[in-house]
Amino acid sequence: MTEVAVFGTAAADVIVQVPRLPGPGDHLSATSLGWRLGGGSANLACALAAAGHRVEFVGPFGNDPMANLLLAEIERYGVGTGRSFRAEAPTPRALILLDQSGERTILGLDQEFTTDVYPLLDAPEVGTVDGVYVETYVRFPTAIADRAPAALLVLTPPVASAAHWPADIVVGSERQYPSGWSEAPFEAARAIVGPRLRWVVVTRGPQGADAYGPHHSVHVDARPARQVDATGAGDAFAAGLMSMLLAGRDIGDAMHAAAEAGAASVEVFQSVPASAIEALGVTWPGSG
Repeated sequence: MTEVAVFGTAAADVIVQVPRLPGPGDHLSATSLGWRLGGGSANLACALAAAGHRVEFVGPFGNDPMANLLLAEIERYGVGTGRSFRAEAPTPRALILLDQSGERTILGLDQEFTTDVYPLLDAPEVGTVDGVYVETYVRFPTAIADRAPAALLVLTPPVASAAHWPADIVVGSERQYPSGWSEAPFEAARAIVGPRLRWVVVTRGPQGADAYGPHHSVHVDARPARQVDATGAGDAFAAGLMSMLLAGRDIGDAMHAAAEAGAASVEVFQSVPASAIEALGVTWPGSG
């Protein structure tokens, strides 16, 4: 069984169903559907655990009762939280407006402690794990990369102000990447990411996704899906990609598995794609 450390943030997603996503001046009737575990890195951790990896989540939890609920929920998915820590701030919340086609608009609430570097002055020991996912180096130290030189290191795209962003794989939606990277994504990323960069992966929604390497690129089409809830699709994609690469599969196989996982997640009403992966039998070699 492969071991993965995920550095990130968990949030409480508050779901509101609307007949359509609102425009300026709209007044809509809506239905509250309660809360659920959210946060991109928490979603990814739960998906990797569902695929059979041993996953440890490292990140801040607030000082309120909601934080206790989030800890219990992420542990219910089989994710370890022993290295997580408390922050003196309320739990982040996201208000998700979900329309009848499954599209959503996300509003971040109570985000005070997600805008600063977290009080993790040094990275915990991760030298023995097989894979590491870091939500962002804005919130976690780049020393994580130094502590895990042999692990598969996966990151979201660099922020505009980044000077150093070490990773093996960078993965995110085209909206997350700087606009000037579109012509040569790998070369642009390598200037910031450094020599360990292997692939830059850009997801493009219905247009599929592309992986850019030093010598060639790989495209995968989006698998048609009956969308119920688009929340968490990118997290499922990243989990599928990471899981296959951890299994030693090539980038083409990994991209196809990632596209399948992303499509599976939108067909189920939830933020965390783990049960969607389980329900549809999406598994990846090497995860057991």
